Amino acid sequence: MAQKGPGYRHCEGKLLITANVFNRVFFIKVEQYGTGTVIDVDGKQYLVTARHLLGESYENPELDYFHANEWKALPIKVVGISRTSADVAVFATNITLCPANLPLSVGSKGMVISQDLFFLGFPYTLRTDGGDALQGRPCPFIRKGILSSAFDDGTGDAKIYIDATNNIGFSGGPIVFQTAGNPGFSVAGIVSGYRTEAEDVICEEGERTGWTVVANTGLTIGYDIDEAVKLIQRNPIGHPV
Repeated sequence: MAQKGPGYRHCEGKLLITANVFNRVFFIKVEQYGTGTVIDVDGKQYLVTARHLLGESYENPELDYFHANEWKALPIKVVGISRTSADVAVFATNITLCPANLPLSVGSKGMVISQDLFFLGFPYTLRTDGGDALQGRPCPFIRKGILSSAFDDGTGDAKIYIDATNNIGFSGGPIVFQTAGNPGFSVAGIVSGYRTEAEDVICEEGERTGWTVVANTGLTIGYDIDEAVKLIQRNPIGHPV
């Protein structure tokens, strides 16, 4: 389990996800269940998630978070909701969501193709007890992959592709990484979903049935955290930290 501080630990030569990452991951629901990520920008705190979790609730969304084994309403104000293809929404609250002594860098600068990435969230609403270490909130699941590709797909929005299997519930969770020579983590992006493809259904004799099934290709898709930062810079109403 993570230590009580923003530093780092190794276990049998492997780096562990640290407390400053764990403490910024919230189990949330709007119209859909998913994950929220807390980031600090210019001395103010914000909650970032995937836009698609809002469904049609764009104007006055209501957001709940899981705490002390129950759902509680979290007062929010809309900072910005991406109107482009970027699957990003940003909110401000009137409370501190993550203590100031657990800072976490924000930005994808220094991230390189093929390096390890981690993403955190609550697949299929699964969770474990985070106890006092997470202030009564549940502990998220963690997945690990490599940065397969990152580029602008022509829409002007920067996508991140991870060679890792994603599941429903990770949407809105943080994608974190380390730069060379720096043991600390940075938030590079926000999980959006995964690439799917229609595959043929084969009968017992090995013949095609004419039916297809939607399959998870094992490519997780996220959006660069800069998409959230741009929304924040246009409307910097976050809670001071």
